[in-house]
Amino acid sequence: MTEQQRTAIQVALDAERTALERNQAGQFATPPELAQDIMRFALKIHGKQRVQFLEPSCGSGSFISALLREASAKQIGSVTGVELDPRFARAAQELWGQVADIVEGDFIEWAARTNRQASLVVANPPYVRHHHLSGTQKSKYANASARELGIPVSQLAGLYVYFLLLAHKALAADAVSAWLIPTEFMDVNYGVALRQYLATQVELVRIHRFDPNDAQFDDALVSSAVVVFRNRKPTPAAVADFTFGGSMDAPRDIHRVKVSLLRPKEKWIGHFQGRHVQERPADVVGDFFDIRRGIATGNNTVFIRPRAELERIGVDSKHYRPILPSPRNVNVEDVTTDAAGWPQNVEQLALIDTDEPMEVLAVSDPALAEYLAAHDKGEQNGYLSRQRKPWYKQERRPAPPFLCTYMGRGSAASEQPVRFILNRSNATATNGFLLLYPKGVLADFLAHHPDAIDEVHAALNSFTPEELRNGGRAYGGGLHKIEPSELAALDGSRIRAIIRASAEPNELSDLVERALAVA
Repeated sequence: MTEQQRTAIQVALDAERTALERNQAGQFATPPELAQDIMRFALKIHGKQRVQFLEPSCGSGSFISALLREASAKQIGSVTGVELDPRFARAAQELWGQVADIVEGDFIEWAARTNRQASLVVANPPYVRHHHLSGTQKSKYANASARELGIPVSQLAGLYVYFLLLAHKALAADAVSAWLIPTEFMDVNYGVALRQYLATQVELVRIHRFDPNDAQFDDALVSSAVVVFRNRKPTPAAVADFTFGGSMDAPRDIHRVKVSLLRPKEKWIGHFQGRHVQERPADVVGDFFDIRRGIATGNNTVFIRPRAELERIGVDSKHYRPILPSPRNVNVEDVTTDAAGWPQNVEQLALIDTDEPMEVLAVSDPALAEYLAAHDKGEQNGYLSRQRKPWYKQERRPAPPFLCTYMGRGSAASEQPVRFILNRSNATATNGFLLLYPKGVLADFLAHHPDAIDEVHAALNSFTPEELRNGGRAYGGGLHKIEPSELAALDGSRIRAIIRASAEPNELSDLVERALAVA
């Protein structure tokens, strides 16, 4: 069989499922060129000894095919592929049955009972998010990880985390493994388990991070990395390569990091820029701001309407308040205000928000009562609406002076992936934004120096694209995202410098004392 035949079968089998079905099953086929690039590097690390090869979740056998193209017949001792989907297992058997043992079944269960010891594992495990795993599965896999490796795993971990950890039992001493997994494991809290394994249980050789502008899978929403390691404990002098861009053999950037400097509870993204120790800055953004997500209404189409529309149908203005449009429709960096507190240079939208029961509204504001009744097509039974009494009452989110568009592309190195917006109006915002409320010494400072709000805004927008990308996380197609805790951890020295430069010495002392008293 040829790689062209395998690719044709792969395309045909993929076409039998919708994109949603394949996403839920974590089925993202490895492109042939990428499979060959990874295999070539893994074989170089493996050396000339005979290969006992294992491909977990083998699908149609992209890495089996790459092995047969990259290694000589003399070098290959055995080949095993394990695949849960019976359609792909049959296809792999037809394609590679003469040279490989294809096992149809759950890889994690197979790994727990097998006596086989692989000298080379190359895998693209299923990217199944945690909410597609049952509680029973999570408990079973987490217990196995704790039992076999002594490593606890978060309930938020995706299936690929368990695959990589529980494959350990099938590894021979000094075996080489290369795993194609989402880059996010270096950022997120549930990635601590993998980071602990890579820093303490095995000898990490390389983590290659692909450029997020070049998603490895057309239908995946995550950026990818290849993690390569040997099954032996790291020595005190062990060094790992953190490489970025290009190919495995010819990366664009290389940074060498002592494994002893890898901290499982810290993010590892900074190692790609040579920041080996990620120390907390003296001041962080979270010291100066409370950072909250915007309002989640449950149905923006119902609860957010143009101000003019609600005025036209006669809704009492006390039952709605200003709210900003979505980030893509706020094309200004400074939202100005009219005398009534409504935004002046973006569309004026109104958030319906009242705690008056429907029977009271029927008398006090019949226009709103009629509107809500007409638009209540199951809204009361929505997840968010069920948590509210009455169902149309919204979360408390005062108008924030600053907002962050926490998700964006900013594909070029010089482009900021997120924006900070100054809000002079009384408008709140949806959960398409992060809302920044000054607190402590900054709140006191701005109360005495309201004109300094522009300097604070400029300081927020002075974060470099690299700082924002390293502080957040990357997804496929160049999408970048920064969570509230990640934004709070960014360097806050710019804010501190404004306070120190603008405040008189005695005033600064007073501000600090008041802030400490509040704390």
